[in-house]
Amino acid sequence: MKKFQSVVLAAAVMAALGACGSSQKNSAPQPRDGIPSATGEPASSAHRAEQAKVPPAFDGSKGWAVVQAERLTQPTVAPHSQLVLFRKAYEDGTAFGVEARDATTGAVRWSSAPWKPSERTADFQEDDVKLFVTSKDGKDYAVLVAALQEGKDAISRGTSIAKASVFAADSSGKDVAPARQVSIPGAGSSARPHDANGTLAFGNDKEVTLVDVTTGVLAAPQDSRSRDYLLRITGSVNGTFQLTDAWPGQAIVPAGAQESSGIESGTSHGVRGGYVVAQWPSKDEAHSALGLPMNYVWALHDESRGNPVYALPCNGLNESAVGSENQAVLSDNGRYLVTAYTAFDLQAKKGYCFGGTQETARVDFVGVDNAGTAYGKARTPSGTGIPVSVDIATGSHAELSGVTLPTRVSGDVALYESAPQNDKDPAADLAHHAVLSVYPKR
Repeated sequence: MKKFQSVVLAAAVMAALGACGSSQKNSAPQPRDGIPSATGEPASSAHRAEQAKVPPAFDGSKGWAVVQAERLTQPTVAPHSQLVLFRKAYEDGTAFGVEARDATTGAVRWSSAPWKPSERTADFQEDDVKLFVTSKDGKDYAVLVAALQEGKDAISRGTSIAKASVFAADSSGKDVAPARQVSIPGAGSSARPHDANGTLAFGNDKEVTLVDVTTGVLAAPQDSRSRDYLLRITGSVNGTFQLTDAWPGQAIVPAGAQESSGIESGTSHGVRGGYVVAQWPSKDEAHSALGLPMNYVWALHDESRGNPVYALPCNGLNESAVGSENQAVLSDNGRYLVTAYTAFDLQAKKGYCFGGTQETARVDFVGVDNAGTAYGKARTPSGTGIPVSVDIATGSHAELSGVTLPTRVSGDVALYESAPQNDKDPAADLAHHAVLSVYPKR
């Protein structure tokens, strides 16, 4: 076991919503909870997942699965409700719903009534119906969003509009009706949810509209370069957005970072629980033999005011690039945060840098559970990566030999997604093919 650099943070943070690999085919379908199974038989329980080599904290023999024939897609975690939500497709893709499963057992907790975005099937496509989760005051909301081109025909392109159907994640029973429905003029289905204030941001080339799903109220449209929207889509836009532009005139440069206002002066890598996670070039500037920056400062900024709440220096790096796959992820209980190669214990006010140096391999994190165990891959010269776990409370790590990392870790479960089979292939066994397998903690 080995400890890495730790830093005392300035304050604790309130946060929510954990973030997102392969799975095995599951065994023959089991009936589940009163919902018809893939075979059409009465249902009483979730499908059983095949035994899998999962991280030791989870039980690879007690998982549940969703099979392709159930037409449940877009698994989305409701962090406060301990549910996994799915978009369900009905009637050849003309109606949709939400199905909520207990994250630990896979039991169906509730299912919505079928929802048709429009009576005219020409107005939308199945792929343009998305499922999102947003939260406020510890309550989760499931939101089905459909992008429509109303009035579209062979000649007319139609009028762009998004329609949203909102459900409380703590619902119960079957055929649950939406709490409210909202129409957003000019918007598509690529909404950006906020994990703590109950809003979705809908943007196009010209403007952004914020929707409060708890009330259905639409805020006045903002310019498409509004701070809120640009921070939500993570990172720079067209190479021009900088954190120094987000809060003009505010002192937002964290301790140890450069004061420069150049394009490299701070990049957002996610908004979580009211905080912006950002990477800054260090004031203690240094470069490798190849001319690459070696020193950075990672900081969490108050989302509203921009002031840095705490910062973590990462020095001596030999590879510091951060891609779109390196997203900020919070544990469901809001205590632990990982992003790219950094990990934070927000309650203990400690942070750790796992960037690659001459002495250590870089770890790219993919998730963290409520106990503070983070999971990721240690980079190898070949680029394949070795699965590892890190105890954020201590900074110590362990190699996970033979383990397949989860697609995501949420609360006390590990989720494994796999690609659907081609349903036009005569050999495809859709009734047995698991598109999601979920394994609980031991």
